[in-house]
Amino acid sequence: MTTGPARRDRAFAVIGWGATVLAAFGAIGLRIVDPAPVVPNNFGFGDLALLGFAAMAIAFASVGAQLVVRRPANAVGWLMVIVGLSHAFTILGAAITSSTAAVGTADGDRLAAYAGWLTVIFTTFGGFMWLLLPLIFPTGRARGRLFRGFIAVVLLLTAMFGIQPGPLHLFPSIANPFGVGPDLRPTLGMSFSTLVVNSSFLIAPVIAIVFVSRYRSAGDVERQQLKWFLLASSVAVAGIAIAAGSAAVSPEPVGEAGVAVFGFAGALVPVAIGIAILRHRLYDIDRLISRTVAYVVLTGTLVAIYGSLVIVLGAAMAKLAGGQAIAVAASTLAMAASFGTIRGRVQRAVDRRFDRGRYDANRTVTAFAERLRDEVDLTVLRADVGAVVQLAVAPSRVDLWLRRPSQ
Repeated sequence: MTTGPARRDRAFAVIGWGATVLAAFGAIGLRIVDPAPVVPNNFGFGDLALLGFAAMAIAFASVGAQLVVRRPANAVGWLMVIVGLSHAFTILGAAITSSTAAVGTADGDRLAAYAGWLTVIFTTFGGFMWLLLPLIFPTGRARGRLFRGFIAVVLLLTAMFGIQPGPLHLFPSIANPFGVGPDLRPTLGMSFSTLVVNSSFLIAPVIAIVFVSRYRSAGDVERQQLKWFLLASSVAVAGIAIAAGSAAVSPEPVGEAGVAVFGFAGALVPVAIGIAILRHRLYDIDRLISRTVAYVVLTGTLVAIYGSLVIVLGAAMAKLAGGQAIAVAASTLAMAASFGTIRGRVQRAVDRRFDRGRYDANRTVTAFAERLRDEVDLTVLRADVGAVVQLAVAPSRVDLWLRRPSQ
């Protein structure tokens, strides 16, 4: 029989997931039915980014709802549903803002201002809730003062964004319909939202310190869980970092490609959280990290070698007809011929550092195969097989059956 708390948990999960899906698909449907020009915004948020954030919102709400039902005592699932809801209502608000602003009437402008204001609120709240995840993952618990302080800061900043007079934080062409108090921009030399956004980067080192401290004091299982979260988050942050880096070296405004990559890659984070908390294939993370690092190093190595060969051979063959083409062809052939060797060496070097268990297991099995060639004593062989299996895969029990020799 279902108890009251269980019904409450299930209701929260189903309602949160359903509202997220409806809001996400509602935003996509509205953009299809009414492809009005996107209202100019500070983050290059267009239709492609909208799809990315829809995927991330649904992923967060879906995995979070599963965790709420299966691990109701863990606050991570509840927070993930809230993050998914916030992202879904963010893109729905952005879609409504563009559609109503395109009407060109006083009522349309008023509705666009309200929708834009809600978009700012959901974006701010959802973004800060995203940052709260590392503080409570994977146990769902955090230090009381740190947690309460972070929540207080989130609520305070969200309220300040909501009442900041003048242009909205996301949509500089739309005035805040609920702005109150004095306009501090002349005093600060910038908008309050810009000041807060710049100051919010101070939160990242605090989160990193807490994360590292938790990892150092964690047990084996919790370390594997933290690795899952860290790997997925790194992939997501890489997208937005590329966009920020390109904006730093280019006079052009931030495009939506980086924001879209962040959205789609961000959908990996809830998947990683689900794997970590439910412990499904938990220990595969070492191999994933090893493969990721290996291919990143391999790509960089090949690019460096290829570029060096093209430059050297191109200079050596500069006086020959078609020398540059020959240099490119020769460099390509050299890379193709050496790819396997370079990949093997890079992979072994990375495995020694990031996938030590698998590396040690392979060495143990290889050494056993060498001994097996000369071993004839079945008693010694039986003990050796058990020891090797125990070292390689660490089973809870080992049994060995030997077939009787035929008469």
